[in-house]
Amino acid sequence: MAGRINIKKSAFLIIFASAFLSLCFISCKKNEKLSDAQEEAEKSQKEKKDSDNSFYNPYDDDASWVEPLLARLEEERIAEELARMEESYSEYELENPEVPEEEKSDLTAEEEQQEELNPVEKFFEEAGEGRLYNGKNNQLQFYEFQNEILSPQTRSDGYVIIHSSDQNVLRYFYDFNYHLLKKEDWKIRSAQDSKIERTEEFVYDEETNKVIQKDITTDTAFESVTYNENSSPVLSKKYNIKDEKRNLIQERKWIYNENNKVIEDLQKEYHYKNDDYSKSPELFTKRYEYKYYEIEENKELKSSAAKEGEEGSENLEEENNEKDEIPPDLKYYENDILKMQYNYTNVKGTYYTWIYFDESLSVKTNYENDVKVSEEFYSGRKLMRKKVYDKVD
Repeated sequence: MAGRINIKKSAFLIIFASAFLSLCFISCKKNEKLSDAQEEAEKSQKEKKDSDNSFYNPYDDDASWVEPLLARLEEERIAEELARMEESYSEYELENPEVPEEEKSDLTAEEEQQEELNPVEKFFEEAGEGRLYNGKNNQLQFYEFQNEILSPQTRSDGYVIIHSSDQNVLRYFYDFNYHLLKKEDWKIRSAQDSKIERTEEFVYDEETNKVIQKDITTDTAFESVTYNENSSPVLSKKYNIKDEKRNLIQERKWIYNENNKVIEDLQKEYHYKNDDYSKSPELFTKRYEYKYYEIEENKELKSSAAKEGEEGSENLEEENNEKDEIPPDLKYYENDILKMQYNYTNVKGTYYTWIYFDESLSVKTNYENDVKVSEEFYSGRKLMRKKVYDKVD
């Protein structure tokens, strides 16, 4: 009987020990899992904390940086386009435009004498020291100054001046009234290797003796430019030459106000898909519109300043000088779609710009003292976001 009891006790102890060991094992596993989960949570929290202190935090990225980036890229693109347009306009200006009649009376005696000099005399007047080479009858053959050589020639129909500098040679053809009729640009590498690279020919109005047309010819292109009575370009047509045929690639038209300031600059570009110009081109247009400070406001200010006397006139002159430095308002279109506009105020350096990306998204940027102070992002007419910049003291 005692043996059975001992056997039962032994069995109970074995079962109890097994159960205890199982519970210990499960508890250890559970604690191990809890420890792993806690460690993972701490690791994740640490990574988030580190990311908060880093340059880029993906948890806080709401893509708000995309629109300013697009605005900046578009602003830079259009700014480059405007700079290219202004630079190209200077290429169409005549080198020696005529002095307006109303300004000729203001010239001093010395300036009048300088105006009467012919191109050859004017060159020697401004050239400084150099070496003169004379031929028979003491006539000038050519003039050498540093690495430049100037040689005047007289022909039956006028004068020719040859200006040489290194491998570049320019030939100017004048009539007997010293009107520039033609300009040739030569590249001369040797006696056997020389060719004309560019020719400019000028047409004058018979009554005013002012340039009304200039034709530019190269091996691959031709351009014709017409001018108004103020020697400002009004129309330009560019052609590419292929198999001796001219193919129109660009048209440009300028419109001026009564003060001969550009109020519209329209450019048409013709893009051909093939090199033989056999198919109709695709048309791409760019248009710039300008709005200047109103002249009528000046007239009203002048009349009020006249009543105030000399002090009022000085204040008016100072105010007008400041307004003259304020650029005109500008609107820029691509294919008749408004892409950007500049709107100036009467305060110098204070203005705002609009950039339009599509039919809905647009960005307005405000400037004070030519420094960006804020940006406003719109969807249609609804303000979506505004960013204010710290003002620089």
